Amino acid sequence: MVHTEDFVRRAARAVHTAAATMGLAPHQEPELIRAGERAVFRLRGKVIARVERSADRSHEADREVRAARWLAAQGIPVSRPLPGEQPVPAEDTVVTLWEAVDGEWTVPRELAVLLRSLHRLTPPPDLDLPDLDPFDRIRERIDTAPRLTEPQRDQLHRAHRDLARRLPTVRPVLGRHVIHGDANIGNVLATDHGVVLFDLDGICWGPPEWDLVLTALYRDLGWHTDTEYADFCDAYGFDVTGWNGYPLYKAVRELRMTTWLAQKGGESPQIDAEIDRRVTDLGDPERPRFWQPY
Repeated sequence: MVHTEDFVRRAARAVHTAAATMGLAPHQEPELIRAGERAVFRLRGKVIARVERSADRSHEADREVRAARWLAAQGIPVSRPLPGEQPVPAEDTVVTLWEAVDGEWTVPRELAVLLRSLHRLTPPPDLDLPDLDPFDRIRERIDTAPRLTEPQRDQLHRAHRDLARRLPTVRPVLGRHVIHGDANIGNVLATDHGVVLFDLDGICWGPPEWDLVLTALYRDLGWHTDTEYADFCDAYGFDVTGWNGYPLYKAVRELRMTTWLAQKGGESPQIDAEIDRRVTDLGDPERPRFWQPY
């Protein structure tokens, strides 16, 4: 998947096409909110457009829309896709359109409450959820990140191979359930009507530990306080850091976070410095992390 044209410009054109297809032709240019694994735009104030990097992700985008509709029907407060046939193909990619969620950042405890409810659900068979792939897109990110040096790519590939070899040696203790896949505090907003969970593209079957490890890692990075983390564990009923697989799951998450950010190489000197810092730190598990959130 290589595109010579800047992804954001192509994604903006795709949003125009998708909005027109859905009868929502914007009266102004879509506003870019962020670009990472995919580009996210706001249009007409009330609609969010999510653009995948390639049409190859059409199946995943379709599943995200269907999963959101199923979760909403189960009473889980999630961002809602607009009515109609989705995803919408455009510009060699696919677009999904969602009701905008206006709210404020909340606390980890609220995330724990949502995860506890999510992990107890049984999805319909036709939702066809995949099994968790902890290394999904890792190789692609390393190979296509715009600014990584060849030694950095080699280092990240070695880390990937090492973690993939070691991961089967740990045994989750919470069973196999529906999980969010990217359950961090950035994917929850507090609104006037309660908290809302979004970014459901990673929903799958897997160990709940995978959802819980991010909040613990954020605590370790200093992004959550000890008190916030204790409240999270109390609300969910489990402290993943007491499980012997936590260090390995944490290392996989650090690799994912680093390769995700590497896709944004060249956007700013600050991001480039953060990418270099993270790659260096991954080479030494004992090295203190002073990472900045992005």
